[in-house]
Amino acid sequence: MLRLAAKVVSFFWRKADCPEEEAGPLGPELVEGDTRLKTVQGVVTRYCSDYGMIDDLIYFSNEVVTSKVLLNVGQEVIAVVEENKVSNGLKAIRVEAVSDKWDDDSKSHGGGLSDPSPRVLIGCVTSLMDRAGYISQTTYFSLESVCEGFEPCKGDWVEAEYWIRPGTWSSEAISVKPLRYKRVDRVCVSSLCGRNGVIDDCIFFTLDSLKLPEGYTPRRHDVVSVVVVESSQSCYVWRALCMTPVQTWDFSPATETAEEVCGALLLKNKGDIEVTRMTNFGTLKEGESKNMVIWVENKGDVPQNLVSCKLGGWDKAKQFRFQMLDKAQVCPEVYPICVPEKEKDFADKNINSLDSCGESRTWQTLESSSVNSKEVSSGDCACKGENGVKEKNIPQKQVTESEPDGLIPAGGETRIVITCDAKNSGRCRELLLLCFSSFIIGRYLEVNVVSEEESLIAVREPFSWKKSKSSQVLASTKTTVVVTTQKRNSRRQLPSFLPQYPIPDRLKKCVEQKIDILTFQPLLAELLNMSNYKEKFSTLLWLEEIHAEIELKEYNMSGVTLKRNGDLLVLEVPGLAESRPSLYAGDKLILKTQEYNGHVIEYIGYVVEIHEEDVTLKLNPEFEQAYNFEPMDVEFTYNRTTSRRCHFALEQVIHLGAKVLFPEEIILQPPQVTWNWTHAQDTKRDGQSTSKNRRAVKDQTKHAPEEHQAGAQDTPVPRAATTEASRLGDGSPKAREKFFNPMLNENQKLAVRRILSGDCRPIPYVLFGPPGTGKTVTIIEAILQVFHALPDSRILVCAPSNSAADLVCLRLHESRALRPGTMVRVNATCRFEEVKAIRPYCRDGEDVWKASRFRVLITTCSSAGLFYQIGLRVGHFTHVFVDEAGQASEPECLIPLGLVSDVSGQIVLAGDPMQLGPVIKSRLAMAYGLNVSMLERLMSRPAYLRDEDAFGACGAYNPLLVTKLVKNYRSHSALLALPSRLFYHRELEVCADPTVVASLLGWEKLPRKGFPLIFHGVRGNEAREGRSPSWFNPAEAVQVMRYCCMLARSVSSQVSARDIGVITPYRKQVEKIKILLRNVDLMDIKVGSVEEFQGQEYLVVIISTDPCFGALLEYSITNGVYTGCDLPPELQPLQNGAAASPSPVVPWAPEPPRGAPPTGPCLSASAAVPGCVAAPPCPAEPC
Repeated sequence: MLRLAAKVVSFFWRKADCPEEEAGPLGPELVEGDTRLKTVQGVVTRYCSDYGMIDDLIYFSNEVVTSKVLLNVGQEVIAVVEENKVSNGLKAIRVEAVSDKWDDDSKSHGGGLSDPSPRVLIGCVTSLMDRAGYISQTTYFSLESVCEGFEPCKGDWVEAEYWIRPGTWSSEAISVKPLRYKRVDRVCVSSLCGRNGVIDDCIFFTLDSLKLPEGYTPRRHDVVSVVVVESSQSCYVWRALCMTPVQTWDFSPATETAEEVCGALLLKNKGDIEVTRMTNFGTLKEGESKNMVIWVENKGDVPQNLVSCKLGGWDKAKQFRFQMLDKAQVCPEVYPICVPEKEKDFADKNINSLDSCGESRTWQTLESSSVNSKEVSSGDCACKGENGVKEKNIPQKQVTESEPDGLIPAGGETRIVITCDAKNSGRCRELLLLCFSSFIIGRYLEVNVVSEEESLIAVREPFSWKKSKSSQVLASTKTTVVVTTQKRNSRRQLPSFLPQYPIPDRLKKCVEQKIDILTFQPLLAELLNMSNYKEKFSTLLWLEEIHAEIELKEYNMSGVTLKRNGDLLVLEVPGLAESRPSLYAGDKLILKTQEYNGHVIEYIGYVVEIHEEDVTLKLNPEFEQAYNFEPMDVEFTYNRTTSRRCHFALEQVIHLGAKVLFPEEIILQPPQVTWNWTHAQDTKRDGQSTSKNRRAVKDQTKHAPEEHQAGAQDTPVPRAATTEASRLGDGSPKAREKFFNPMLNENQKLAVRRILSGDCRPIPYVLFGPPGTGKTVTIIEAILQVFHALPDSRILVCAPSNSAADLVCLRLHESRALRPGTMVRVNATCRFEEVKAIRPYCRDGEDVWKASRFRVLITTCSSAGLFYQIGLRVGHFTHVFVDEAGQASEPECLIPLGLVSDVSGQIVLAGDPMQLGPVIKSRLAMAYGLNVSMLERLMSRPAYLRDEDAFGACGAYNPLLVTKLVKNYRSHSALLALPSRLFYHRELEVCADPTVVASLLGWEKLPRKGFPLIFHGVRGNEAREGRSPSWFNPAEAVQVMRYCCMLARSVSSQVSARDIGVITPYRKQVEKIKILLRNVDLMDIKVGSVEEFQGQEYLVVIISTDPCFGALLEYSITNGVYTGCDLPPELQPLQNGAAASPSPVVPWAPEPPRGAPPTGPCLSASAAVPGCVAAPPCPAEPC
């Protein structure tokens, strides 16, 4: 058969250009094994993991494919084929792809990769190196390809032309330019910290890339003109490219940069004076004291005058003090020894290396001098002369500056006794300045203070997260045992199942082999539009799944034993409480026995219950009874349910079209509800705002043209059908002229009226709700009004998390405005714990068929996919509310949206695009936009953009599409000022109850009375223990506990333990803080992650965290509420009052991704804030 096939394709053969053929023809006689080469062009017709067939005739293996390209069925290739003359067998020895194909989409998305024409990529610069960088993780560019005048930085948004290099099958940009840029004139430098700064509180700059006129260095308050480019820099969206001064301030010595004050030059020995370099006190227990002698030697021929000696004042706890000794003085607590001259000699090349000074003996610390500070005064040091007679006492206070008299003669020396009184736990650094007549020599004084409480939470066992993997047994047989009685949907029976949407093998191989993703899915580089909407998001979802599967494999466990809990088995999974790995009830696990005689038994188990790090499993009953604590290997599997629902929703929402997904123009619809609102002030305001919206609104309503010509006034004449009121309980609709909640403010009422009217449906309406502005209250009112005013309505209310959905359900229950049997809470099949007050609603949600007929349905975005499985489709719901929409990825948000009508349905997205967005773990998926919520994307479209000129009378947004809530009912003005300026255009208004937010303004521990914020810097040591990947910081946890004690046991302002909340992102830190609080009988204080505080308020909040919040740090410093460890030198002028700006904003390194480990040697901070507390980390290490 192969012989016949070879003759058929012989027409396409040609001789290969190779030296063997050029040398001459082969001999006339062919023996077995003789071959000849041919080149053939064909199509891959079969392809497995390591081999394939071309035209079903030519065999090839993966090893012969050039550039490790991942081939697929249908791929066009050119192959060098080897023919065996005896058997006529055909085998490719080289295969090269000549075109690319992504399933069947290549035709609809332009030419294949063989097309040499460049493509356009819109992306963000994700990394930079020497003279080159990468866009969106994978597209390489060199600085030669960047347009003139543009020096890219990480975070810059660019537009690039790229092509696929055939040799490497990787994308490379041939031109790069900024995506957006503009010129901004006469703006003020509002902040400067080290080499980073901020202009006008909104434009980031760094001196590392900023182009400046020669001789000019920007300073705080300078008026400048800048050219800026769009860039993602923490909370800033613009970066300054070049700067020109317009007006500068006179130079003041107090504004010298940290590099000038604390640079390496300061630490060098000068003028033939040599000073001890080893000045680290090591580790001291809290309450101990320790002395150290610093030698100052004059090795020159000229006497040197030591004018003064002083401390830099970095350590506000004043843990260091010193005493100058002359030749006639000896401190009884320090016994100087004779040190050989050669050992006193220091090399300047080691000036910055404290470790290299360990061999020096020019200093001495006496361990015997460690004393308890309770017994000896921190300032008391009695000194004696050489004759042993006591001369005088040092005053009992810290000596921070001394003026010694006399010169240090040539060859002479003097000594300084430094005493450290350990007071504050954590690492501390102070600066000692020796001021001579013509120069200054500095030395750092360092100590690490540990408290007794830290021993309670010390590391119990060494960290060993990476476990040895079970040995791979080749050719081992496998037996799989499943749970015969387990029903995944035991609580509800669903008739249909979602399609699988399998991950394409080529995409998976691309990620695993780290091949450029654009070589296989070029449309990722395109801007999102209707033509690529489904394909792009499908690819991003798959990328996130691939990452999750790879990450999950890292958590596989080997050689573990299970515990018993009755008839069930329990598996301990370290890190589970922090979703590392992420498991839910109903997930599948595979337990494997140890290999025995080449045989392995697999047991399929399902998660029944999760409690902290203990996972209860349902396995085969026989195995559960026979298990005798044998070691098992555990393999976790990824639950694709939510991802499959997202894929399905992508198919369903296409019917919504560009009018919903990419709204351009506003087409007014007849109002859903028309009635007479008796609020003249509101009417007047609406009339002003809508009159300015005429240019942005296109009226296509056939009837009632006068009513809509002015932009949908809110005072229409009531219809007869909607003005007839009826009793609430008689089942008939009632048109209300009052609000259920009479305490709503004007913006909240406006939002409710807009939702009721639905003038622009089905275009999504956005309720922009910063924290504490009553967003949930507004949503509740809107749901109740729609329910009562529109008897034909069916409302679906969703949120990304169970806690947010539960909160909406609870608030609707508490309103008492819904009849029994009208509202249902639909939980996921795997959820077993519900809030007690809403359990009756949850019971009704067990039957999804029955629940789908309720008029108000509340569930999570993911669980809304249950309705697809019972056959519900477009138009089943008239209104869809998505609360906390900024926290859901766009595909997740689409799940409920796919059930609303594309003609008359109304979509309401409530949330805050300025808060944290969706949690996406794949860096590739993030680079191409999966981390941008639908709410954030819509708010960046022209129809939703802020426009103060057009809509200044109604909050700067088109009121037909957006209502921004600005009245804050939660926080004190001191806590609200910074976020208002950073994120909300200074529009947030303080409306909180003064009796609540001002209740602790007189607390004795506040650094500044009347300002309810403390930023406590702690230089602790991060640690991990056992098999848990979670981090904790003992010193920081102790500081949190102490603030809790001070608050709960304050004499003047005692706070109930139930009114204190402690927020920390790491589960191990939660565990350690709970241990400390239990030890002091404060178990009622809630400690948890941010998610656990969803929708809750506390009188005092303590935040224990590690990312650097630079803006909050500088805000705290300038307002005099910073305490704790010493600050970086560049921030010292702020603390010393050198900065004139009352509340500048400092740029800081962008925060690390959630779940990332601590990023520096000095970590977190703890802070207590009466009213609402902020507690970011300690500042970066000085110098």
